[in-house]
Order: sequence, then structure tokens, then C-alpha cells
Amino acid sequence: MAAQAQISSFDQETPDSPRASKIPLKWIIFGVIFYIASLLTVGLLAGLLPKRVQQIQVVGTPEPEKPSTISQPTQRTSVSTPLPSTDDNVSTDIFTVTPYYEPCNVTNFQCSLPSECDNRLPEGILPLHYELEYTIESMTQTTFKGSVKIHFKLKQPLKRLVYHVKRMTKLCLPILKYGDVTEDVNMSLCLQNECVILEKHSGKLFTEDDTINYTLYQDFESNLNDGNVGFYQSEFKDTNGDRKLLATKFQPTDARKAFPCFDEPKLKATFKITIIHPQNTIALANFPEESSEDQDSLKRTTFQETFKMSTYLAAWAVVPSDFGMQSIVHENRLLRIWARKGPTDKNQTLFALEVAREAVTYFSEYFNMIDALPPKKIDLLAVPDFASGAMENWGLISFREDRLILDEKYGAAQQKQTMAETISHELAHFWFGNYVTCEWWDDLWLNEAMATWLSYKPLIKNHPEWRMDLQALTEDVIGVMWDDAKPSSHPISVQNVTTAAQITSLFDSITYSKGASILRMLEKIVGENKFRDGLRTYLSQNAFDVGNPDNFYNDFTFPNSLTGKDLMNNWLDELNYPLLNVHMTVNDNGTILNFTQSRFLISDALDSSNLNQSYRWILYIECVLGGNPINGIHTSNIESLPSFYFSTQQEIQTLNNKYFTWIKCNRNFTGFYVTSYSYTDKNSTTEASSNQMWKHFESVLLDAPEYFSDEDKTNLIHDAFLLSYKGVIEYEAPLRIVKTLRTTNNKQYVLWKTFQWHWDNLANVMEHREKFNLFQIFLINQILPSDGSITLDNIVAPATDHNERLLRALQFSSLCRMNSTDALKKASELFKSIPLSYFQNNDNVSLNISDDFLSTVYTCHIRNTNNDDDWETLYKYYQLALSPQEQLRALNAISNSKNTVKLQRLLQEGSANSSIFKIQDFFSMFSSISHNPTGRSIAWNFYRDHFQELIDRFGIDNRRLGTLVLSIARSFDSATHINEVIKQTCL
Repeated sequence: MAAQAQISSFDQETPDSPRASKIPLKWIIFGVIFYIASLLTVGLLAGLLPKRVQQIQVVGTPEPEKPSTISQPTQRTSVSTPLPSTDDNVSTDIFTVTPYYEPCNVTNFQCSLPSECDNRLPEGILPLHYELEYTIESMTQTTFKGSVKIHFKLKQPLKRLVYHVKRMTKLCLPILKYGDVTEDVNMSLCLQNECVILEKHSGKLFTEDDTINYTLYQDFESNLNDGNVGFYQSEFKDTNGDRKLLATKFQPTDARKAFPCFDEPKLKATFKITIIHPQNTIALANFPEESSEDQDSLKRTTFQETFKMSTYLAAWAVVPSDFGMQSIVHENRLLRIWARKGPTDKNQTLFALEVAREAVTYFSEYFNMIDALPPKKIDLLAVPDFASGAMENWGLISFREDRLILDEKYGAAQQKQTMAETISHELAHFWFGNYVTCEWWDDLWLNEAMATWLSYKPLIKNHPEWRMDLQALTEDVIGVMWDDAKPSSHPISVQNVTTAAQITSLFDSITYSKGASILRMLEKIVGENKFRDGLRTYLSQNAFDVGNPDNFYNDFTFPNSLTGKDLMNNWLDELNYPLLNVHMTVNDNGTILNFTQSRFLISDALDSSNLNQSYRWILYIECVLGGNPINGIHTSNIESLPSFYFSTQQEIQTLNNKYFTWIKCNRNFTGFYVTSYSYTDKNSTTEASSNQMWKHFESVLLDAPEYFSDEDKTNLIHDAFLLSYKGVIEYEAPLRIVKTLRTTNNKQYVLWKTFQWHWDNLANVMEHREKFNLFQIFLINQILPSDGSITLDNIVAPATDHNERLLRALQFSSLCRMNSTDALKKASELFKSIPLSYFQNNDNVSLNISDDFLSTVYTCHIRNTNNDDDWETLYKYYQLALSPQEQLRALNAISNSKNTVKLQRLLQEGSANSSIFKIQDFFSMFSSISHNPTGRSIAWNFYRDHFQELIDRFGIDNRRLGTLVLSIARSFDSATHINEVIKQTCL
């Protein structure tokens, strides 16, 4: 047992010896890697890549044999359409088109950006109402036809009317009416800014009159298949074979792909949607069906007029008539889940339905208002191909299948929890995001951060054993503090965001998780009731409109004339976060506490020249002190320090005739900052000053762990690792704290998750180095101590408690990640116990494996064996499995193979064959291969060599393609790799 001997040797190193357990990482390189990786993603999304060329047909009239069914004006008008002609490479031809309702010439063209076309729509346009109509003659067609009628007012005279259109294959010249008068207009197209420009042929202004509306009529055509955004087609397998459905996904700027519109969030209007679709299908939309009538082989379904809402919230779908549906009636409102027939027949959407009911009930009571709920029905639609986890379309929420379908037979605790979080998040948006919307995307954070933070509240009430109040730390705070600790981060509130690429880049962890963390901090400071009351006031003041975040938090009062706006903007407008340094000096007169703050960056080697080095955050400081320096007992003399706000360079507090050995600040991990501690008494040395406090923390955790809340313990683990990354303290400190988890038999999942998160972060680089075995041994010995008190059989035994299920799944996964011989053997043993018929969708097969371990069993077995048959079995199972959870497990497993040929095969087939891989799954697979030590170089080489093909297939503005380079490059630690990444992304 050589390995066991090594474990014991490593674990028994004397912690007091200099850097005894220090992990020898080159943090300068590490910092540069993350700095570059962050820049790469922003660069990719902001358009550093080659421009995309688009073709469009400009049409003078709709096709005469099938005129639009939206009521059109009867007056015949001659319209001339000039192409943009101010920039280079722009055609100057003028095309004269024939009167409306008659055949017209069709011209293909492309254009560059005209100087007149701004990224923002001109001020003064007030849309009122959209009438949309779509014709789908067959579910197999790959194009659609549509008509739009937009009613709007002008609040000021305008020379040009500008609205959005994107990637239409045919666009008819519009008819514009001002009251009963038809305007004689020219139409220009600005493809790069995705807009249409209308000008009067006479050159006169479009006038304003509050009593007269404008009405714009336009017909259009476009493709259904375009990267799972806009109006698109999704393919799936069901009990009846290969099927198709049509769905939409518009946020943030893809409504313009489906219809001409004023596609900015503040330009809210009501919608009336009509869909003409095959008889053997069902049409769905935001609001309930108003009428339905047959039209030959088609059906015409019209839906009730919606609330006033932003264009990105409009939604509709067309599904097969035998598509599955389960429903309940709640408070006179129908809650329906639509999904493949197989899962609904097996009641695999009942859990989601119950979570939705709980969330609607909770938020209605929390906000004391139900006006945000659509009348009569709320639909939740499981879409087989969906670009995001879910989308909060008002009244028709769309989800990925794994966020709405749960087979209890395969339902791991983590998947169940993720599903519940997602459903709660989307329903929270009905109030925050839909009912009250951000005026522009620079305030996106309030929509998404608030929904993120609020999503925990129904779960805290209805599933208290999940401890979502505590899990918010590992779900949001810890990960985003790593992301935000680099100069390449961005503030939560980002100004001067104008282009679609810039807007898309905001949908990241800073907006969601850091925003949620700051809202969590605000609620902890002002109290839950005041926070809730502030939200109620904000919603009532901005009903069905847009809101200014200042109006929400400025209602809160703080000491010393500090306003809510002062406090929040201080955190929202600056990237990164503070390092709070607390130095405790104990002398004959008492205890002196010296507080200072500075900017925290993960490495001092990162270029921070672009940062404001004198910036000071407003920190809410709350600390507890303890210990007796006379007898050396650290669990006595406990006292709380009065809380205070700290916004200067330094604050000194003197506690006369009071003596302590430790101070723990950021109580309950309320604040979004890192705390460094140092301690000096008359016996201290320089070394003791930096490390003594952490030894005192260790003593408290061992002798009186109840003194610190679970949040405080999480905070200590997290801060110790971050400070070690930065080089402020030795790795001895976090290892001391982590060891107390096993010593005290602590079974709190969040504490182990925090440890595992940081350990994995290190492992991404360490696993490519020679000393990785020592790194592996330490973790293995924390989970499976050498005294045998915890065994592998204990870990893989089934559990019923949610926290225990999460913990055991985490520990088994960590053991396999660290290549524990016993864990790898157990994983293969469990895999081989699964009958082959199970992987052929035999529902009658029962497994002797807890759902929580299935993913690790699949992945571990494939990664550590070269069994081609098992790999092929899971590859076929991914294609055949009807459970979305099982599909993802199989996909992750085959992506973790050590067989380079098979990994290359996956990338080649995934990039070329959409019939095997869903687009969303392709990116997940690519990311998994890049995290696989064997696959890292394969993933990068493929990305580099097939870059243009990836752009051609998925589109340059695909969010997942943009973030893929981050996933691949996160563990690069060589100059060669880094230079290649820079060269590739700075074309």
C-alpha cells in the first residue's frame, strides 16, 4: 500500500514548519492566464472577429397570391428605396419598386454601416401595440412568413423613423400611415446595426401629435434554423420517433430576427399574436387563446392581448398535437407544463409543476400583489434545443428539458435543486424584469441579480432542509469573487453599452452572481422586512413600466447621512472588491484594532494600471472577538464589536483594558470582500504576525465550533484560499481550517463544497505537474481518513437527507477527480453492475445505485478504462435516452475519455452533425473535453483550426461560442499556449 503510506506521510507533515503544506504554484503565470482569458471572451463577443456578410431581399410588395391577412390600407403608393450610399463598399444604385399589391423587382445586396445609423434608436418613439401574424404551413419547413402592424406615437418631430430588423431573407417595403394618411417614404437598410430607416420622400419631418397614431404595416420572411435564437425549429425524439417543434428565444436582441420592431427594453407595448399552423399542431403564446378557426388544412389561432411588455418577452410556440401536457389549477389560474409526451405520461413534470405553484404562491404574498401574473394561465414549455437554461417570457416560460423534466428514478439531489432554482428564478422575473423592466441594458443587473437572489426565497420557505440561505454562498458568492478578482472584470452596472455584442456580453457571472451577492449584502444590512417593503414600493411606483434602480435602494436610511444610493452605487460602479486588513495589537493597555482597505486582485503581477488605486468601498463591518492572551484559551472572553461603516483608508479602534487573541470580521459572510488578519503581542515575531491568527481560528473551530456560524466557517475557508492564491499567507492556513472539517466530523455540505471548489480550481493547473500526487493525497485523506472512521461504502450508501445526498455525491466525485484507487475501482464496479438493457431505455430495469452517484460512476469509469464497448454504449445511450438528465450524464462521461481518437471524433461529429448533438449539448461537450487533462490540447487545437467553421455554423454572436475560449484556456500555463490564444482571438 504505497499510496496509503504517502497519504499518511503528507498528512502528518508538521504544519508549523515553514510552508510545510505549501502548493508550489507559479501564480504570476496563473494570474496572466485568467487576465487573458477574461479579455478573450470580451473581445470575441465585442466583434474582434471577421465581419459576417448577410444577404437580404428588398421587396416592393408581398407575393400577390398570398397577401397579408392583417388589415392593409387600400391606397396605392409609389415608393422608392435608396440603398445606403455614404460609406465605402456601398452600392449607390436606386431601385424603384411598383405600387403595393403588384409584383415587384427583387434585388440582393449587402451594405456597410451608414453614418446615419446609430446603435440606439432615436428618442421620441413611443410604441403602443403590435399585431403579429405568422404562417406555418408545415412543421418540416425551414422558413416562415409573417406580417406586423405596429401602432406608435411620436413625442417629438423626427427626420428619420428607425426600427430593428435582423437577418430577414425577404423584407417588403412598409406602408406607413399617419392617422388615415399614407406617408410617401423611402426605406434604407443598415445591416450591421440591424435597423431599417424610413424617411419621407419629400424630406420633411415626421410630425408629432398626441392625438394621432402612426401605423406601420410590413410583411417579411426569414429562416427558422438559426442557432436556437429568434424564431427557430427544434428537433427531438419521442415515443413516436423524430419530431419537430417551433419556439422563440428573443432576449436580449433577437426579437428583431422574428419581426420588425422597436427592440429596446424601455419601448414597451401590448401584443396581439395570431399563428396560422397545421391542423395537427397546437399553438401557444404569452396569453391565453382567444379564438381558433380552421382554414383548409391549417388552423388560425389568435391569442388575447398581452400586458404592456418589452419586445424580448414576446413568445410563441407550435408543438405537435400529441405533445405532452400536465396542469393544475391554482388560485383560478391554470399552471401548465408542456413537454415531450414520454415524460409527461410518466408524470416526470409533476415536481416542476409543484415548484411553480409554490413560487407563484410565495411571490404573490411576498410582493402583496398579483398584477404581474398573466390572466387565466401560465405555461412552462420544455424545449429540446434551448440556448439558455430558461427564459422568462411573460406567460410562456421556456426551459431546457433538464430544467423542467425530472424522472425521480434518475433525479439526483443537485439536479432537483437546480431545477427548482431555475423555475423560481424565471417566475420571480414576472415581477422583476417583466412587470417593471430596466430602461436600458446597463441596468440589466437589477433584473437578473434580483431574480437570482429572490429565487432562493420560495425554496427557503418550502424546502428549509435544503439550506438555500447558506447555499447562496456556493451558488453565487464564492465563484464570482474569483471571477471579479482580475483587472479584466467589469462593474455590475456598465455604462455606454450600445451594440448587440456588448449587450450579450453582460449576461455573465458579474451581472447575475455578483449583483445577487450585493443585494444579499443590502438585505442583511437593512433587514428582510425593510428590503421586502422597498421592493413593494418600487414595483407599485413603476407598474408595467421601466424603473430606475436608484428609486429602489434610496428609500433605505443609514447612519451618518449615508444614503442607499451612496452605498449601492459605491459597489455597482466599480469593478473588483476590497481587501480588508485587520491588524490586532495587544499590549498592557488593551487591544488596538487597525482597519485598512485596498483593492483585492488575485495576483499582484496583473496589470492594474487601468484601475483607480485610491478607490474606497463603503464596507459594513461587523466583527466578533475572543480569546484570552493570559491563559491562551481561545474559546473564552467572547464579545461583539459594535458594527460600523468603513469608507476611508484607515480606521483605528482602541478597546481599553480588554484583551483578546482573535477577531473574526464579516460576520455571517455578509460582505462582498476578503479579510486578512494579523496579530501582534509582545511575544510576536514577523512570521507569527501573519499566521498566528489562523492558528487561533483553528483552535476555536476544534474546541468550540458553535462560536462560528456555518456562514462564518465558509468565509474562513474561502478567505484563506484567496489570500494564499495571492501570496498574502501560507497555504498552511487554509489547510489548517480544512482539516478541522474531518477532525470535527463536520457534515455541512456548503463547507465541503467551498473546499472542493478551491481545490478543483487548483487542480486544473496542478494536474499537469509532477507533484500532483501529493495534492491528490491530501484531499483523499480528508474524505477517507486513515483511521477508517469513514469508508467508501459509507459515502456511496443511499441517503434521504438533502444535505447528506449533496455531500456524499460531492465527496465521491472529488475522490474520483483525485484518482483515488478505491473510488475508481468502486465506480467501475457500479458501472458493470448496470444491465446493458438499461442503456437501451428498458424502463423495467432497477439500479442498485443512488441517483446522486450516476454521473460520477459513468464519468469515472470511462475516464479510467479503455473499454471501447462501454464508450460506444454510452455514446449510443446519449442519442437514445429519453431522460434529459441521463443524456447529460452520458455526454459528460464520453467527453472525459482518455482516448484521443474518440475525443476528436466527438468534436468533429458535434460540429458537423446537428442531428446527433443539440447545439446546447455541443458546447457542453466541448467544455467537458477541455477540462479533461487528455482533452485540453485536443479541444484547443480543434477550436483554433476550425474557428471559421464554428463561426459559420453557430454565428459570431453566439454567447456560448464566445465563452468557450475561457473554458479551454483556464488551465493554460505555458507561454506557447497563451500566445496562441492571443493570436487566435486578436485577428
